[in-house]
Amino acid sequence: MLEKELNLEFFRKNGYSRYKCRKCGAYFWSKVPRETCTEAPCGTYKFLDTPIFKRKYTVEEMRKEFIEFFRKRGHTPLKRYPVVARWRDDVFLVNASIYDFQPHVTSGLTPPPANPLVISQPCIRMVDIDSVGKTGRHLTGFEMMAHHAFNYEDNFIYWKDETVEYAIKFIESLGGSEEDIVFKEKPWIGGGNAGASFEVIVGGLELATLVFMNLKEDENGNIVLEGKRYSEMPLKIVDTGYGLERFVWASQGTPTIYDAIYPQMIEHLMELASIERGEKEDMILKNLALLSPRIEIEGEEKLMEEVLKSSNASWEDYKKFIKPLQSIYAIADYTRSLAFMLSDGIVPSNVQAGYLARLLIRRTLRLLEELGNPISIQELVVMHMERFRDIMDISMIPIVKEELELEEERYRRTLSKGREIVKRMIKKKKTLTTEDLILLYDSHGLLPDFVKSVAQEMNVEISIPENFHGLVARRHESSKIEIRKEKKEYDLPKTRSLYYEDPYMREFDATVIHSQGKEIVLDQTAFYPEGGGQPADRGIIIANGEKYLVQDVQKYGDVIVHFVDREGLMEGMKIHGILDWERRERLMRNHTAEHVLLAACRSVLGKHVWQHGTQKDVYECRFDIAHYKPISEQEIKEIEKEALRIITSNIPVEAKFMNRTEAEKKYGFVLYEGGIPPGKEIRVVKIGDFDVEACGGTHVKSTGEIGLLKIIRTERIQDGVSRIIYTSGMSALEHIQKEEDLLREGSEKLKVPPDKLVNAVDKLFQDWKSCRKEVEKLQKYKLRGMVEELVSLAKKGVVAASLELDMKELLLLSKELASQLRSYVLIGKDGGIVAFGPDADRIAREVAKVMDGKAGGRGNFAQGKGKVDKIKKGLNKAKELLGLA
Repeated sequence: MLEKELNLEFFRKNGYSRYKCRKCGAYFWSKVPRETCTEAPCGTYKFLDTPIFKRKYTVEEMRKEFIEFFRKRGHTPLKRYPVVARWRDDVFLVNASIYDFQPHVTSGLTPPPANPLVISQPCIRMVDIDSVGKTGRHLTGFEMMAHHAFNYEDNFIYWKDETVEYAIKFIESLGGSEEDIVFKEKPWIGGGNAGASFEVIVGGLELATLVFMNLKEDENGNIVLEGKRYSEMPLKIVDTGYGLERFVWASQGTPTIYDAIYPQMIEHLMELASIERGEKEDMILKNLALLSPRIEIEGEEKLMEEVLKSSNASWEDYKKFIKPLQSIYAIADYTRSLAFMLSDGIVPSNVQAGYLARLLIRRTLRLLEELGNPISIQELVVMHMERFRDIMDISMIPIVKEELELEEERYRRTLSKGREIVKRMIKKKKTLTTEDLILLYDSHGLLPDFVKSVAQEMNVEISIPENFHGLVARRHESSKIEIRKEKKEYDLPKTRSLYYEDPYMREFDATVIHSQGKEIVLDQTAFYPEGGGQPADRGIIIANGEKYLVQDVQKYGDVIVHFVDREGLMEGMKIHGILDWERRERLMRNHTAEHVLLAACRSVLGKHVWQHGTQKDVYECRFDIAHYKPISEQEIKEIEKEALRIITSNIPVEAKFMNRTEAEKKYGFVLYEGGIPPGKEIRVVKIGDFDVEACGGTHVKSTGEIGLLKIIRTERIQDGVSRIIYTSGMSALEHIQKEEDLLREGSEKLKVPPDKLVNAVDKLFQDWKSCRKEVEKLQKYKLRGMVEELVSLAKKGVVAASLELDMKELLLLSKELASQLRSYVLIGKDGGIVAFGPDADRIAREVAKVMDGKAGGRGNFAQGKGKVDKIKKGLNKAKELLGLA
């Protein structure tokens, strides 16, 4: 496939030839004869000795060079997308620039925001987390500079030859030479698409990948790649990825990529950790850099032996210099990724993208511990945000700092509890597998090196996979889409949605176009089908003088199905529909109130707030948001105040259908707060400058119609997610009136005015506590008397008795009695059984058995319970077993 797809006319015209690498076997194109593809380890990092470009570039300078180069050549520059893929429901983080346009643009459903375009897109790839700091080139966070062209049958932009020529011209513009460039063939697969590609190698380093995406996943396709079938698609996409950081590294020739992009932070961390670097250390670093491409093939330990030998250094030098420096490199990289993730609104948690953020935070905290905690994680993340303020939202700094402080507290608590958890597991299982290590992290947040240290204290050796963190991240980097609704297909015309044309329509006329039992499809309807967390409308359908109750309404594709209470409606019938208007009106108010509530939460709590789920109802609604701590009572009051301010401003609520691409360009990805609707067009609901969302629900015309919004309570439903239970309009008034009734009733019972109720309740509580103490004192006197009486009744230290005590009192009496008697059985008024002495377990079981109950215990104590009407029978059995009968 590759030879056919990548045998370009450009190569033939410009003196390129195709070669096969004698080391890795890959095919490549070069202007000069070569035996290898030159990519390390088939070749070496020549750029470490001989600069590729005419001068050294910073990250900012290289980004500007790239964007300007393509802007001058007709490409429209786009602002970067968030690193959290808000517009997708299959992945959490952006891994490549093409993710910005999948699935809607790449499928041909919607047009791109510009064509051709250029962007420098920050990406997060957690699968490489364990290699960061060791290989010298791996990053969890990086910017993918890219130019994209989307070629339609009626609008062809450019394809393979032009893309290769652009790569050459850009490298030359930086001072590189065409003769140093190698184009290495490789198939590319990702996000349901595929195509042939070139890896662009210069000086031994892969600088870019040029993908020619022309395939889509198709179970009937005739092209097979990595076990999946693909077919050609009409849309041909130029998908390029130029590694910004790699270009910077190649321009500077530093020993690692980290030294090129984080020089100030690395120098600062080395100084704080008291790591000195002289000629010997430079030699070790240089040799390590030259050999580092082999780490993934040969393993770090074997490679390090060769590095130390060639540097005339020892393992002691490795421990003092290389190992802590690798930790510093990783910390610098991880904290920049965290700066992107947290400033883009990801809340650390144990779910979705929050899980990946927490994994990175805890890995960083562990590395900082190994260095002696020379600086806080908060300081490092903020340093990155300040450094990259041109592409990061620095207004998020206060929130990011608080999130990290809370995460560090949680991490410390986890460690304090974790030691005993690990010990118990090791005692039970004797050793721990990789799955056990993953379970300990997923369930308890315990990192594997902490687990290993506890195991070593118990003289148990465990093996940690080198790619542990990447393994864990891979399991959590994508989303499994749940199909909750039964999938049905109807070969019927699209149902006209009257509820969108006029959401205030209470009655309508229509014709039945499909009838099957109690399932009815009309040509048009004002009944809203369940969707977006809003329940379906209810009401009646009248036909031929008969009434049918509408019990549910669902939408399948473009067809709306009504489920009625009985059969009888036939195709062709004319019907009259009447909505349960009070229900619909309350739902409209509550749905619009949810949009207002979201705007108020973002205003009070911060821009990181993101909707996590919702369910509207007639009376109480639930609204889940991402937030890093419980919502305080004061914050609830502030949210209600902000919501009321929006409501009383009587802001118009606009709803209209828009082209998806145009809506995204105008409003951004905040559109997808409530989920990601399918289709080329999406319905956009906008409330002034406060809120805009893609939403299919029904709404009031202006916020003033909501009347009132009341938060009933909040709950912390899971780590990183808070639930707000709220209501609005008439339902809110009814809730307040109910609360007032309770307040009035309490006041009447205590015979005090409402404003004195708190003091009265407090006094009542103090009186109750005082009385309780007196009761407990009297109870002790009562039990003491019983103890004396039972001891006096005992025969040779043995007694059996039935007492007017409940189980709790029996246990207290038993505690007092145990030191004074040899053996006893006590049966309480509720059937409770307590036995003490030799063979207590057997005796209690037999007593319980005759009382049709159960008992059990260990040592010299047992307890149980039987039926109340069998107490006498149980007492007789106890006397028999104790030798008192």
